[in-house]
Amino acid sequence: MPKELKHGVFLDKDNYCCVKNTANPDEQVIGDFFEGDIQGCDYTVNLFIDVINQIKNDEIENWQGTGNAHTISITKDKINIFNEFTEMDVTIYDFEYFLSLLYQWKKLIESRTINQT
Repeated sequence: MPKELKHGVFLDKDNYCCVKNTANPDEQVIGDFFEGDIQGCDYTVNLFIDVINQIKNDEIENWQGTGNAHTISITKDKINIFNEFTEMDVTIYDFEYFLSLLYQWKKLIESRTINQT
């Protein structure tokens, strides 16, 4: 039975990090990004948290990277996630909202590690 956490994220029966399906296209792009590009990797989720904080603290101006299926571009005023296959994208202006999703995903990854021991 999947273990469900807040914000529609959960561990499936095989202990993979997953996002509940949603009809909202923006949320679907974000969910696909988390599942496909961050996956269960604490290094990757920490990288995005660090990059966003560096931009917020004026340590760097912007950052861009392409993962398995998405390109994420982060500037001082927005975060854009572009799906390289479907060409759907979402632009997020609320950095705190996106950070809260990253921290929730990080918590899910940590619970996965605990459950594997």
